[in-house]
Amino acid sequence: MSVHLPYGGSSAHRSIACPGWLKKSENIPSRPPGDAAVEGSMHHEVQEVCQRDFFVPKECLSLVYKEPGTDIIREFTPDDLDLSEIAYHATNALLDDLDIDQFEVEPFVQLVIGKAGGSIDLLGTSADMKTVLILDYKFGSVRVPVENSPNLSLYAVSARHDPATADMFLKAERVVFAIIQPRAKGVVFTWECELEYLDAFERKFKDCMTLTTINPGSWCKYCPAEPFCPEKRMSIFAANLLSADHQDELNAAAKMVDEVETWVKNIKGELYRQMTRGVPVPGWKIVEKRPSTKWTDETGARAFLKTKRIAAKSITNPAALMTPIQVGKVLHKKGRDLDLSEFIVTASTGTTIATDDDSREAVIVSDVQGELKEMMK
Repeated sequence: MSVHLPYGGSSAHRSIACPGWLKKSENIPSRPPGDAAVEGSMHHEVQEVCQRDFFVPKECLSLVYKEPGTDIIREFTPDDLDLSEIAYHATNALLDDLDIDQFEVEPFVQLVIGKAGGSIDLLGTSADMKTVLILDYKFGSVRVPVENSPNLSLYAVSARHDPATADMFLKAERVVFAIIQPRAKGVVFTWECELEYLDAFERKFKDCMTLTTINPGSWCKYCPAEPFCPEKRMSIFAANLLSADHQDELNAAAKMVDEVETWVKNIKGELYRQMTRGVPVPGWKIVEKRPSTKWTDETGARAFLKTKRIAAKSITNPAALMTPIQVGKVLHKKGRDLDLSEFIVTASTGTTIATDDDSREAVIVSDVQGELKEMMK
């Protein structure tokens, strides 16, 4: 389901913490998805196909995921299989543990028509209909908390309210939130609540939808308005005014480190997007990224090093071949001067931004596709 409502599950935490983010984000294009986000969406689609059509992940090899509204595609390859199988088997085990007898994959549910809701990865009920399961997949490595999850809470109240799924709650006595995260230790994380919790959350969320308060914090990370938000900028500047004379102030500044680093990264990302569309930014230019060295023939390099009696365990980490630079350092320590040039290439991986005093020459980059989309709007 590619429908995105103004108040969705992925932004529920931000909507509660900073109700005014949506108003401030009007007319600001959303950021293009990164590689990790596209990979996660591809894995979501594989799980959807498996549970909906009774496939196993291996049968989905060569499935091609296309990011909605873009030309970005991602193929499901054998390298992705292990992660997908972990999620698949964890899902089936959870369904058995909770005696889930009926479930829907990717049901689109709404709390407020056209305004709040979203698609649930999996919504199920037990055989006695006393347990409702709200399941969400996460494919990142940083564990996502399931306890009191605003994301899953919004999905739950939306499903309970939506006529298409409301019947699944008629006999419900408890709701189980589940996050299946294959890259996190433990993989399956659950938390259960009673219906009274959902009542309170629904009231709280609907109240937030009427507010326009701006409250910067860690939840700004994926907000479209973050690079343009004066309140966020002031909160960052305020952190710079903290002195290190007192331990309390130093501790307060330390808690801002990740938030400030994320803000700087997002500002640079927005600068790059604007500059590729022809918007001049004084003091900045677009340049080629620093050249990096990569393998062009990893199999050939392994075979060559084997003939030179270089132990595999000294150049693999843990099973994959180290980077050319790392292998070169190992060879240098061993006093072996081997020519690996036929197996490697050194080149820039694209463009980035730099200040005018950077020694690299400015290059002209035009995001023609982005410009056309803006014109069509």
